[in-house]
Amino acid sequence: PYRVVSELGTGGMGAVFLAERTDRKFEQRVALKLLKREINTAELRRRFQVEREILASLEHPNIARLLDAGTSEDGTPFIAMEYVDGLSIVDYCNVHNLDLNDRLGLFRKVCSAVEYAHQNLIVHRDLKPSNVLVTFDGTPKLLDFGISKILIAGQSDADAATITRLGVMTPSYASPEQLLKKSVTTLSDVYSLGVILFELLSSHRPFEETEHDLRAIYDAVIEKEPVPPSTMIGKAAIPMGRADSVDGHKPGDEADTQRQHARRTGPTPMSLSSQSVRGDLDNIVLKAMRKEPERRYSSVSNLADDIQRHLMGLTVTARPNTFAYRTSKFVKRNRASVIAAVVVALAIVAGLAATLWQARVAQAERAKAEKRFNDVRALANSNLFDVYPEVENLEGSLKAREAILTNVLAYLDSLSSEDVDDRELQGELATAYEKIGDVQGALNNSSLGNIRAGLQSYEKAQKLREAILAADPNDLEAKEKLANNYYVMGRTLWNDSQTKLAEDSFLKALTLRRDLVAALPDSVQMKDRLAVLLLDYGAIPAFNSQAQKALTLFDEALLIIEGLRQPDPDNPNLKKTLTRGLRILSKAKSALGDHEGAVKDLNYALEISHELAKHFPQDFRVLRSVWLTQTILCEAYIDRGTNADVVGACLQTIPFPTNALQKEPENGVVAYDLAIAQFNLSRAHRLAGDHRSAIASAKKAIEVMNTLAVKTPENLEYKRNLAIYNTEIARAQLKLEQYEEAVGILNKVIVTLIPIAEADKETTTNRLDIAVAYQLKAQGLFRKGDNAQAVELIDKAIVLIKELQELNSLSEGNKHLLAEMEQERNLYAGQAASG
Repeated sequence: PYRVVSELGTGGMGAVFLAERTDRKFEQRVALKLLKREINTAELRRRFQVEREILASLEHPNIARLLDAGTSEDGTPFIAMEYVDGLSIVDYCNVHNLDLNDRLGLFRKVCSAVEYAHQNLIVHRDLKPSNVLVTFDGTPKLLDFGISKILIAGQSDADAATITRLGVMTPSYASPEQLLKKSVTTLSDVYSLGVILFELLSSHRPFEETEHDLRAIYDAVIEKEPVPPSTMIGKAAIPMGRADSVDGHKPGDEADTQRQHARRTGPTPMSLSSQSVRGDLDNIVLKAMRKEPERRYSSVSNLADDIQRHLMGLTVTARPNTFAYRTSKFVKRNRASVIAAVVVALAIVAGLAATLWQARVAQAERAKAEKRFNDVRALANSNLFDVYPEVENLEGSLKAREAILTNVLAYLDSLSSEDVDDRELQGELATAYEKIGDVQGALNNSSLGNIRAGLQSYEKAQKLREAILAADPNDLEAKEKLANNYYVMGRTLWNDSQTKLAEDSFLKALTLRRDLVAALPDSVQMKDRLAVLLLDYGAIPAFNSQAQKALTLFDEALLIIEGLRQPDPDNPNLKKTLTRGLRILSKAKSALGDHEGAVKDLNYALEISHELAKHFPQDFRVLRSVWLTQTILCEAYIDRGTNADVVGACLQTIPFPTNALQKEPENGVVAYDLAIAQFNLSRAHRLAGDHRSAIASAKKAIEVMNTLAVKTPENLEYKRNLAIYNTEIARAQLKLEQYEEAVGILNKVIVTLIPIAEADKETTTNRLDIAVAYQLKAQGLFRKGDNAQAVELIDKAIVLIKELQELNSLSEGNKHLLAEMEQERNLYAGQAASG
């Protein structure tokens, strides 16, 4: 129902026409946007549909409204939008010679519109002056949501790449992460607004001298730091550049003539001056345009608030809150009072000379203290974010990591006590606590093996991170860091036999991770981290032989991983996650009796692990991942219950932790790994019928685990492992007819395991361990002729197995235990009766 009047502009995806209705229902002029016929693909039609949905959801006085939408007779999609008759915001300010405060007021209205879009989960992604038109009555209107991103569901990375190839994005106003094709968030719009503000304040663009060359403008935006806008005021205008070709005006029309005149002549000295922009406004612009998204304003409203604070003469967050800066702001707000005070001071200057001298000394001391504060903070951050990452994953770096983090923590602790309201500083302190926690008791890297100390450090970091997120619940970076803290806490708590608390922590992490994936649906990293969390959370029911519950979590994780790997199969991070998933999934398959499937998965995981190790030969975590895969393959052979290849498979797990422990005797993680390897080798020897070798390997496992237990005697996991290793010795002794020795060991095992099971009721495997110990002790007593006590113990074992059976917490390999124990009871009872 529209007739085209004239063309308004053209871009990568389509063209915009001034049109009017022809159905005579009412008179109306609209901006009619049509997709180009030559690129009328299904993908871009969907993009057009997304734009229509975005516009339909936005009702704001400073956003151009959607009026109609449909398809032309030849199948070309169109959108009819409110026609905005005006100039771009920069042209409007220059043509009307607006002063500084009017420009800032107009810009704040634009910020209000962008913030409204963000609150509706829309990122514009193409903010530039030509998409902000100002009507002749001074009302700004935000246009063109054609490449916007819906944060809850929408465009994929492939879509974004297609749009970029079509040239829709404008490099001069695009953020570095957009040009690098990284995940785009609301902080990208903050950057683009910073560029627009730069141009409003100076009549120049930050990197306009490079706009003649596409590669040069890309390099400048990504690598080069912008100069303060105040330094550009008064400079001669450069010839029209490539960025102007997307302004949306036809060459030669009236708006184009006014625009070019404004761009060439620039503002008059009375409109803008370097002095009026220098300082606060320079810092506001430069903060909005920082290369790292996390260092920009955390939201558009914070940017607008800082501008309002400047207009009111208050301190702004974009520059250091020093004593001198606060004083200068106070003087500007209270000029008359200060002048009066100076007059009085001059009248009594002689009497106050000493006092003023003391004040100057105090001010100098304060400046020294602030300089010390900033210097110490810079030193701490350099060690934490520059030096530490270089050694974090290096094999043999444990002592160096501990020394670096101990110093960093001391620095940041002292600074935090001086400024408890600095959220950025609190975040830095939380990072330091988390990294020192890793050194104390991490599970996936070399550590000192002190899990309780690690948990205390993680908990300190958690309190800080919860406070930071509570202050701004929409801060996605704060949410991500808290989610990671909950995840690490969950893993560490489980390793400390605090299963209920571990599950609670995993659930908190899962809630935040799902929120992050919903807010950033295009982020590969967020989805990958959700998959890792699901895998590690699922390991708890898998360990307790609750295979179906575990598989539900694993299936969701593997579905995510496969979806991520399809477009990027060589991504090393996704390969690491895949091997992790295959390892954990194999445990569930073994529990269900699918031993062949478990072995097949593990061989595939081992192939990928070796491939990663070739690419990262110095990365301790990658090398340990190979060992983990070999270890679980060894355990799969053991679970299968055959002696073929089992000893050979388990022998392969001994060298890595042995060599690593020789290099770093204080490394608790590899000590734990070596104990596990020796224990598995002991079980392998038992399956092969070599009971003396089984005892020897179990004793080696006990020797290593004892060193950890002595350091942290409160650790229940270490105590449980020692009991299980001794159980393996008792098994072998029974086979060697050393019944007295076996019963003695099993007495100690049972005494150790009962309080552990009481303290951690969620881990049903603890009850299985006690039941097996009762069964083995009953066998020993029976062989010694104590039939009555053997019956008593086997009855206790049967009660526990029945409980586990009711909880569905018996693996396929252990479901024979009840029948086996009942058969043994009949034997013992019969012998006791025959007396």
